[in-house]
Amino acid sequence: MKTNNKGFTLVELLIVIVILGILSAIVIARFAGATKESKEASLKGDLRTLRSSLEIYKSYSQASIYPLILDDLWKGTNPDVLSKTFIDKVPIDPFYKKRTTYSASVAFSSSDLATDRDGKINGGGGWAYNSQTGSVCANYKSTDTVPGTPNDTSWGSSYNIW
Repeated sequence: MKTNNKGFTLVELLIVIVILGILSAIVIARFAGATKESKEASLKGDLRTLRSSLEIYKSYSQASIYPLILDDLWKGTNPDVLSKTFIDKVPIDPFYKKRTTYSASVAFSSSDLATDRDGKINGGGGWAYNSQTGSVCANYKSTDTVPGTPNDTSWGSSYNIW
């Protein structure tokens, strides 16, 4: 009597499963940082947009001043600039999903350490804005614990200094 067994053995199936697991781990690890990188790119673009809109606002202002709040860029409520709109809306912070603005009166310096910057902003996401200097930055502290955000604000000195 001749038996004709076709199929795979348990060992062969386990080897294939292990190989697929290793390949998927490599692919997942490779693309895991892509989300953070895309958020950083979005943040850079938003800051460029805000900063250029502030400069355009100042050039249109009869008194040559920056707006008191960032919302004046899109609401067009300040009579000093003839109700022009310079931006559709204040962008949403890609890490915290907020568009809130903290109005800071203390200016940052490029020589500030992360702890110095932490003392000058309130953190919590959104934007930190100084209406006296027209400076805007990401409102992050080095101690912020939102998933996906860097643990130290020195990662983006160009985002976190005025």
